[in-house]
Amino acid sequence: MLYSQDLKNKASSVISNTNLGWQQTGIICDCLQDRYEIEMKYSKAIEKLATKLAPINEFFSASFGIRAQLSSQFAEEIKGEIDIMKQLIVQQKATQYLDYVKLWDSQLQSIKSNLKAAEGYLKNKKREYEIEGTFELVYSACQPDKLEKQKNKAAACKKEYQQAKGNYLELKSEMEQVLKEQEAEATLDQLQQLSLQRLNAIKDCILKIFVYESSIAKNHLYDLEKMSDRLHDQDQNLFIEEFIKKTKQQETNPIELESFLTKLLDSQGQQQIYTTNIYPIGLEKTEEQIQQETKEIQDQPQKQEEFLNFLSQKFNSSSFQLTLQEFIQCTNISIGILDYCYENKNAILAQQLLQFSFGLFTKDTQTRYMQDMLVNHQIWQHRDYWEAVIINQISKIKKGTKENINTSILSILTQVAQHMLMFKLSPDLVRDIVQKFSQFFKLNKEIADDLIQAINSQV
Repeated sequence: MLYSQDLKNKASSVISNTNLGWQQTGIICDCLQDRYEIEMKYSKAIEKLATKLAPINEFFSASFGIRAQLSSQFAEEIKGEIDIMKQLIVQQKATQYLDYVKLWDSQLQSIKSNLKAAEGYLKNKKREYEIEGTFELVYSACQPDKLEKQKNKAAACKKEYQQAKGNYLELKSEMEQVLKEQEAEATLDQLQQLSLQRLNAIKDCILKIFVYESSIAKNHLYDLEKMSDRLHDQDQNLFIEEFIKKTKQQETNPIELESFLTKLLDSQGQQQIYTTNIYPIGLEKTEEQIQQETKEIQDQPQKQEEFLNFLSQKFNSSSFQLTLQEFIQCTNISIGILDYCYENKNAILAQQLLQFSFGLFTKDTQTRYMQDMLVNHQIWQHRDYWEAVIINQISKIKKGTKENINTSILSILTQVAQHMLMFKLSPDLVRDIVQKFSQFFKLNKEIADDLIQAINSQV
């Protein structure tokens, strides 16, 4: 009986879930049908737009044409998925598995009900037979005159009892036969398997939609980048000059004739030196030779670029590790270059050295990082230097929405704030610099306050 109840519970669950699945799949198919119609309308509309744009701009026309084609192809794929899901439902209903399960469940309940009634009836007849049989034994010993009548009565009860017993055993056998048959359970499994096929079809369709949406998002991003490149004709230094003008008006300290900011502006538009040569580092050299090398690199911008190429090569390697001889030479040359950057107000070159110093290290008796050897240089204590670094990075932001630009500026402020704290700039100055740029670019006050709070937590 326990097996019967488990099988009935399983049947009820499968019937309920199958009916619900058919209903929900129908709703999904309706939604997909709406999406199909939307995509087809969009494909036709965007194709018309591409035709109109053709005489004006071939790039945009081609881009929209491709988008129209992708949308049409996607719509046809959706149509195919709808047909597959509907066909699976039709096939599942055609098997009549659900009808069989319902019929089997109804028969099982009927047999169980009859068996229960027969069991009660048998108990009553058994009790009557036991009572009348007991009287027969008693009368045979004590009251012979009543024996004949009692024998007849006991025999009638015995016959009714045997008939009830036979009926009960027959129903019990029928029940056992139903439960022994594996057809019902196999049918339930087949019904679940068909439901699984339908669910997998829905899953495949949803995955195709996700892939399509991801592809479209990448196409939009590519188009935006191309649009930005083609429309980016505004002078990038305009907002930098506005910032310099505004901050200089607020400056209370004596005006320096030269600063990192003014040098940064002066360098805009100048042709940059480019070389793939790598400065030879690593050969064993005396202190005098290293000093001579440093002087040579200080005086020649091309040598500076070659030295940076060496650091870049090491920085981009998998280990970031320098030999002890390389570390000594790189540290001394870097300090010399920082002296040159401080004297000539070259913030860009100093920032490049700072970036490389984070990862490069050597192992002797202990691990030593290049950053620790440069952290005490005086250049890092000048507010003007850090402001020039921030301005230089902001000037490289590509045009976009105000929200995207503000996000990029906030990311730059966060990174540079970490560098200022790592190179021992006063926390008060760090907060002041971040607040000034946040106010100037009108960043979200709540996000800017979170950044200030983060700075305070690291002090």
